[in-house]
Amino acid sequence: MSELKQVYQVGERTFDSKAEAENFIRRPKIQGALNGFIKGNEGLVNWLIEHQEEVEDALDTGTIRRVTKADRKALGIALDQVVAEHKGDSKLKFLFENAEAIKEGFRWPAVKRLNAEEKAAAAREALTLASEGNEKLANFVVENKDQILEAYQAGVVKREVTPQAAAGLSAYRERMAAEKAAREAGGTDAATTETASTEPAADASQEAGTDAAAS
Repeated sequence: MSELKQVYQVGERTFDSKAEAENFIRRPKIQGALNGFIKGNEGLVNWLIEHQEEVEDALDTGTIRRVTKADRKALGIALDQVVAEHKGDSKLKFLFENAEAIKEGFRWPAVKRLNAEEKAAAAREALTLASEGNEKLANFVVENKDQILEAYQAGVVKREVTPQAAAGLSAYRERMAAEKAAREAGGTDAATTETASTEPAADASQEAGTDAAAS
C-alpha cells in the first residue's frame, strides 16, 4: 500500500521535519561560530554540532522547565497525528478520548532546584557520560557554556516586531495604564466622600454624648 509522506529537501538531502532541514542549513553558521573561540580542534567542533541536543540538555540540568506555547502546539500536532494514523486501534481509545485533556494538562516533570555549583557538577557528569568518559571535554563545555549555547543559535531568524505591532502594544499599555489610573482615582474619590459624610455623624455623636453628660 503506497503512502504519501511530506519531506523537506535541501539539495540532495531530504529530512522528515522542517526543524531537521533548518538545522542542516544552519550547520555551517554554527560551525563558524564555534570556530570563533575553538581554535584548531575540528574534532571538538564536530562533536559539539553532532551532539547539540545532548549538550543543551546537560547544560539545562536542574533548570525548572515551563511549558511554552510552542511545546503545547507541538504536542497537539503529535497527538493529532497519532489519532489520524491509529484511529481504529482500540488499545489507544483512552488517548483518543482524552487527547485534549492531555494537551492542556501537560507539564514537564518536576526537577530539584539546584544552585550554580550543583548544576555545573550535574552537567559535567552528563557530558562525561555522553562523551564516553572524556572529562576534559565535559569541563570545557561547562566552562564555555555561554559561548557554546550562543553559537548554537547562529543563523536562527529572529521574528522582528513590526512597527504596527509595536504601536499597537504601546497603545494597549497606555490604555491599560489610563484605566488603572482612573480606577485608583475613583477609589480615592469614594474614600474622600465617605470620610466627609461620616465626619458630621461623628460630630453629632460627640455632641449627643456631651449633651447626655450635661444632663
